[in-house]
Amino acid sequence: MTKFYRVPEKLKELGKMNDRSYLEQMVKLGISETEAKIYLALLAKRELSAREIHELTNVPRTKVYEITQKMILKGMCIAKKMGRRMKFQAVEPKRAFSKLVLEYQNELENRKKLASKLGELLLPLYDQGMKNIDVSEYIEVITDLPSIHERYVSLLKNTKFELLGFAKPPYAFGGKKSKLEEQENAEFEILTKGAEVKVLYEYGSVQDLDSLLEHIKKCVLRGEKARIIEKLPLKMYVFDRKYVLMALENKKTENSSLTMIVVEHPGLGKATSILFDHLWSKAKDYRELEVLTGKSREYMDYL
Repeated sequence: MTKFYRVPEKLKELGKMNDRSYLEQMVKLGISETEAKIYLALLAKRELSAREIHELTNVPRTKVYEITQKMILKGMCIAKKMGRRMKFQAVEPKRAFSKLVLEYQNELENRKKLASKLGELLLPLYDQGMKNIDVSEYIEVITDLPSIHERYVSLLKNTKFELLGFAKPPYAFGGKKSKLEEQENAEFEILTKGAEVKVLYEYGSVQDLDSLLEHIKKCVLRGEKARIIEKLPLKMYVFDRKYVLMALENKKTENSSLTMIVVEHPGLGKATSILFDHLWSKAKDYRELEVLTGKSREYMDYL
């Protein structure tokens, strides 16, 4: 929900100070709303006493001193003693905000160093915990199409460098075009970021070859590398050679229900990648589907 920043009535009388966007943008920079109001008042009036700041911003007078001290430390204003009275003056905006950015950069560097140090300190605890892990903790079983679809899309969106696909029926999108488009868009997103996508498509058991060919062409145009093969040994996807999404044949039922497992195991990922490379070398150019569908070969110049 977007927060509504209210400009005090007295500030509204100062012309552009009525623009709430100033407050919103300063808060986005990491300045508190109260500090932003006081800073805007100081910009407009050049010098103000604590009482005058209170009258313009509605900030309680007892709080004005506390907040202006914080602003002085941040480099947003300075204090000037004039006789027995204290006046506050705004620091030029570019100087004030560049100092803030420098502080944020220093804080970020300190956090990076702390994160690196903590990572080293906590690594032995992680290694010890891994020794006690049960095999079932890195194997996930999914038995319904909507959950399989969501898990596939999630794994796909988190893929950094490579997806290898053994694609064959039944499909997790369940014949729903919107689900298929969601899967395609997730693939196109990682292709745009530089990941490689290679998919082997089984055609021997596919009833609607026209739709399969249309899908392949759409993906190839966005950067996917595709080949076809008459029969695949199993339905499977390998993400970054680490996560494997694999279909299991449901022998307890005669229907075409789909059960899949997700395994996080680099060794299995490498082994399935070797299988993929072997089948890839024996597979055919996807454009040979046009012959199988009885269509002309007008798309042979696509790649």
